[in-house]
Amino acid sequence: MLNPDNLPVYLESDTRVRFEDCDPFGHLNNGRYVDYFLNAREDQLRDNYHLDIYGHTKETGKAWVVASTQIAYLQEAKFNEMVTVRTCLRWFTAFDLLMEGMMLDKATGSVKSVVWMRFVYIDARKGEKATHSPELTTLFGTVAADGEGRPTLYFEERVKEVRKAQVPKV
Repeated sequence: MLNPDNLPVYLESDTRVRFEDCDPFGHLNNGRYVDYFLNAREDQLRDNYHLDIYGHTKETGKAWVVASTQIAYLQEAKFNEMVTVRTCLRWFTAFDLLMEGMMLDKATGSVKSVVWMRFVYIDARKGEKATHSPELTTLFGTVAADGEGRPTLYFEERVKEVRKAQVPKV
């Protein structure tokens, strides 16, 4: 059982930029950033919150699907470089979530990219939006950086904030 008072808001994991994910210049291909963020978030949810999204889908028939993605590329990520992927749940509603991710230079902590991904909760059996269970709502309320409801902050404003400030180590 998870102790809701002890759950981190920001989750981190390290990964290496792989050759097959790079363009001819040795930079992480812009289309592959999303995969790095999704894979890191999936592992982080399982390891930190004991939330296996695939197990959840199998058990409930409900899943989160990507509804929109916004990404800013601030510095290139290079072949064989170690990067830290930091993610958090920014906000949530009864049926959707906004995940923020940052890819950081592992050595310096400088921000390489920022992503916002909005997920909609779907009942796959019915093919329609679903409402988060009370257990999920409690978890989200504990770990969401901005809490419940959609704040008025725009992605571009958030990117400006990140550009101005060095992201502290968690």
